[in-house]
Amino acid sequence: MKRLASSKGLLLAVVLALAAFACGGDEAEPEPDPTTVATGAPATTQPAAPPTTVTEDMTETDEAPTTTEAEVTTTTAAPPEPTAEPVTIRAAITDDEASLNPYTYISGFPGWNLLMLQYDSLMQLDRNGVPRPWLASSISVNEDLTQYSVTLVEGVTWHDGEPLTADDVAFSVNYYINNVEASRFARDLRGVEDLVVTDDHNATFVLAGPNAGFELAALADVPIIPRHIWEGVELPSEHDFGDTNIGTGPYKLVEYTEGQSYRFEANPDYFRGAPAVDELVVIVFADDAGAQAAIRTDAVDVIFERIPPEQIDLLDAQDPLDVVLGPEFTTQMINYDASIRPFDDVAVRQAINLAMNRQDIVDTVFLGAATIGSPGWIHPGHPSYNADIATVYDPAAANALLDANGYLDSDGDGVREYDGQPMSFEIITNASDSLRLRIAELTVEMLAAIGIETSVAAVETATWENAVWPGFDVNNGRNYHIAMWGWSAPVQADPLRLPQLVASVPTGGFLNLTGYVNAEMDALSAVLGTEPDPAERNRILGRMQEIIAEDLPFVLLLYPDGAYVYDSSVYSDWEFIAGQGIVSKLSLLPPSARP
Repeated sequence: MKRLASSKGLLLAVVLALAAFACGGDEAEPEPDPTTVATGAPATTQPAAPPTTVTEDMTETDEAPTTTEAEVTTTTAAPPEPTAEPVTIRAAITDDEASLNPYTYISGFPGWNLLMLQYDSLMQLDRNGVPRPWLASSISVNEDLTQYSVTLVEGVTWHDGEPLTADDVAFSVNYYINNVEASRFARDLRGVEDLVVTDDHNATFVLAGPNAGFELAALADVPIIPRHIWEGVELPSEHDFGDTNIGTGPYKLVEYTEGQSYRFEANPDYFRGAPAVDELVVIVFADDAGAQAAIRTDAVDVIFERIPPEQIDLLDAQDPLDVVLGPEFTTQMINYDASIRPFDDVAVRQAINLAMNRQDIVDTVFLGAATIGSPGWIHPGHPSYNADIATVYDPAAANALLDANGYLDSDGDGVREYDGQPMSFEIITNASDSLRLRIAELTVEMLAAIGIETSVAAVETATWENAVWPGFDVNNGRNYHIAMWGWSAPVQADPLRLPQLVASVPTGGFLNLTGYVNAEMDALSAVLGTEPDPAERNRILGRMQEIIAEDLPFVLLLYPDGAYVYDSSVYSDWEFIAGQGIVSKLSLLPPSARP
């Protein structure tokens, strides 16, 4: 039976992000230059107490935690919760994720998710995707968003029994930023100027400037590593860590066979309570067809990757299999080079937007398992969504708009002209993504209805990426006219990342793949992340969505839903984190241990 995962706020980190974000959903983005962090001797005095505090026992709200006031509290680790009888889960994935430490895991999904079964971050996303204190018992933020003070939960230990201290936090930050091997976590920590350690359980991040998104981008994403294990590790990619990775997480990796499987054992002394699942065996399959065959034949109990829309009803009809559906913040969209003719004309971009029948794409390609995209970018379920922005399908209006702006079919061949040449273009997409390829084919039909001729060029992923995002550096320009594209969940989930997509390249738009330029957007982008007032940030976001819906630097088509299949006779207490899915430590902890 299909189970819908409800969500109150739909605010994700990024972490997932994965976590690294990428065009196809799971590939990693290039690393920016690391920023140096000073982490000298512990300070003798604590910085002034900031006025805003988030504690781990906060009630659930739709707002980001930094908007709620509470008193600083210190929490002692919870005793282990007994389980009735041992539970083993066999999970399927389709790619090997290497040895799963912070420097060797491969993908943003599910690699980062498996990594974080062994490690913890200072904050943890709850089911609504809102970061809550985790290794920290409280997080305090000063008025100008330049200091984040952390109080650690007392009594937390590493897997080897050593205690977690604030010194480990400082070491982790320093290591990620300064190690010779690049780490994507250095990106999360950019802008950290100092980390002042006061005692074993208190430390303060001092930032170079205001950062309203620091909790989501850094505190809920960066795994804390033990100093006593890592301080002698010069090249983590080459270091032999022995039989297991040492973290504070609910699971220990006890066996890894490259290209075949992982075996995790529960940490009975986990500070949030003993996990509900005693053993997790993750089996690597060659493709999703093999994983689906395995769950049909009782060879695995859950698939740790999204199943395609056409398999949802088929798998759900087979008892005791169930499917859980929920919103995810990946995107499917149309990009064009807005710096060249005719896409530099907003009338052409608006006509393309009006021609797109998003509901038809959702129904035809995703069989209803997706949410129609907002022209203003932000997901309709997100607290920052501008509800005044309408999604309109009107090919007649699109034709009228093109006529009024001089894009006519002068020779009657069904194709309009611009600057004396036909409006005939290639749509480039990655051949490996069958759903995106089908969207491209429907796009050809919809654009033909307004006199724009297109054809699909299905190419290898590397060729596609190099055309749209050469060298993963927007300073290298673009080599395409129209492209199907999409970003993974963290880009959509954190609205404070919107400037990366729409600010001009010189002002910080390092994900601006269309060459879009708008002076007002640049001005709003410059102040969004530094504005301390949440209400004013939402007003800025609302205006940015209005500009996007009017200027259309890209055409956002839809947000696919996540669908995961599991054997409910083995285990059924899966927690769907909005935007992230079920693959997280929350799913394997008892409900009482979840934020």
